[in-house]
Amino acid sequence: MEITPSNIHQSTRSRSRSRTRNSTANSRSTSSSRRPSLGPHRRSLSSSSLNKLVVKSTQIESQEKAIPTTTATLDNSLPIDFFKQDLITLIKALKISKWHKQPLEKLYLSINRISGALTNSIYKLEYKDHSNGLVLPALLLRVYGKNVDSIIDRESELKTLIKLSQKKIGPRLLGIFANGRFEQFLEGYITLNKDQIRDEVISQMIGRRMKELHYKISLEPEELESDLPMSWKWIHKWLDLLEEQLLEAKTIDPNFNEEDVFFMPFAKFVDLIETYREWLFDKYDRRNFADNYRFCHNDTQYGNLLLHESFNPNEIVLDRSGSESQSKTNSRADLTELSSAASSSTKLSAAASNAAPSGATLVTSASLTDLKSTTNKKDTSLAVIDFEYSGCSFAALDLVNHFSEWMANYHDPERSYYIEEQNYPNKIQQINFIKSYIEYDFQFPSSNLKISHSGDISRLSATDLIELEIKKLYNECILWRSTVQFFWALWGLIQNGPFVNKGNVPASQEEVGIDGKYSITTELENLQVDDDGHVEDITSSDDEFEYLKYSQQKIALILGDLIQFGLFSKSDLSEENLAKVKWLDVNLFDV
Repeated sequence: MEITPSNIHQSTRSRSRSRTRNSTANSRSTSSSRRPSLGPHRRSLSSSSLNKLVVKSTQIESQEKAIPTTTATLDNSLPIDFFKQDLITLIKALKISKWHKQPLEKLYLSINRISGALTNSIYKLEYKDHSNGLVLPALLLRVYGKNVDSIIDRESELKTLIKLSQKKIGPRLLGIFANGRFEQFLEGYITLNKDQIRDEVISQMIGRRMKELHYKISLEPEELESDLPMSWKWIHKWLDLLEEQLLEAKTIDPNFNEEDVFFMPFAKFVDLIETYREWLFDKYDRRNFADNYRFCHNDTQYGNLLLHESFNPNEIVLDRSGSESQSKTNSRADLTELSSAASSSTKLSAAASNAAPSGATLVTSASLTDLKSTTNKKDTSLAVIDFEYSGCSFAALDLVNHFSEWMANYHDPERSYYIEEQNYPNKIQQINFIKSYIEYDFQFPSSNLKISHSGDISRLSATDLIELEIKKLYNECILWRSTVQFFWALWGLIQNGPFVNKGNVPASQEEVGIDGKYSITTELENLQVDDDGHVEDITSSDDEFEYLKYSQQKIALILGDLIQFGLFSKSDLSEENLAKVKWLDVNLFDV
């Protein structure tokens, strides 16, 4: 399986590996609150500035050369000209292939923010000096975000990248600095959006690609010996960090109310997490708990899924006889049309889409007829990127994380934090995904979930055995759904930082960059503007994302599920908070 990152098309405005929303590509702003791009206030690049950067090597076995590495920190909040000069300094110091030997000038370097991520800021770097006939291959620049040391274990991430590189998964690393890295940039891929992931053909492809990750990437011995999957290790770590933030908030503001954040006192919230965890883990054979561990991406949202622009869904759809459909369409997929048609791609009756209460038949004959069958011959057209949260977990967690992302619209200009619970995939849409996952490279058993099946499973036909595994995984997705919401709720609270407003900190007149301190003038008469009168700006509105509201939306989903499972009582919520609870279907199949 070869999974590669590539061009995140400018019109898709996707999220990258993290909570992504409104990205800006070469965005421009007239706001005086933005730090301006200024011209002659910093020193030019010199040999002494290069010499002061200490560069070492990081060896990755699958790559012929070691990866140049430096402890220098890149500040992507600097004015654009300063930022460009620091990039040139880093590119030279790290000896980035095809770039570092060229006489680079700021004028010909363009920085295109291709994804507005909250964990990372991601840029496409291009260099085009047509007057001298110099056009360099594009680079992908990843700059880690705020609070990142509390969120991401970069050492663990590097180990994962090494593992993926050995399997030819992911981009080729070109250079590493303290708060980011340069990567290979491959053309021809666009980021999926909230509508395209609903298309049943693409959904089946995602299911198969996820299965490949789960079973083709091996886990380390220490991961298989762990008492907790990675997601729960992070949950416990972030709870400890939150406790520190709460103490800080109470010190600054004695009137701070924990229920405004958690819908309940923090101690009760922690107890609820522990109660749910024990309830969930008891659904499995605890003696062989680690047998369920798989290598999971843990953040399969649409901004981390790329589709090659040449993909034509008609090429992989099978007709009723099992043969490939004859496509008369252009070989290049019209992804705009695909997006607009995605929400209606599964044409099911209302009865079918709301079918399958506890003990019901898996799917109706009508819904089975409506589901398309597809081959895997074009699955490499779908790329999965950004493995910062990857690690050992249960397969169901990866699947239900993806399902949960169907409810998000990170591009909404007003409410990018909001969760639309009615957009959660209905039963048939979930079955479409799960069936593709289970049938591809069939594995039995997929987990040791406790079941009440009274017959001899070894005597089941292949069809019945597959159906049993589909039902099991469907149930597991519902059982693990609150783990996903706890994970991202805590993530958002950590990203939010302190729960109180500490006031505005005045901007410094001096800032530290790769090549020394820069004196920044903010007077309007000194602004350097382009021909249309706008100030070039590489920041985006992603920096204004409302993490706290996002976390509260996740907590509202948690309470809806746990109330229905009998793990929490409505009476423990105020009327105001009860009205905020979000309800999803928790009916399970009898297995």
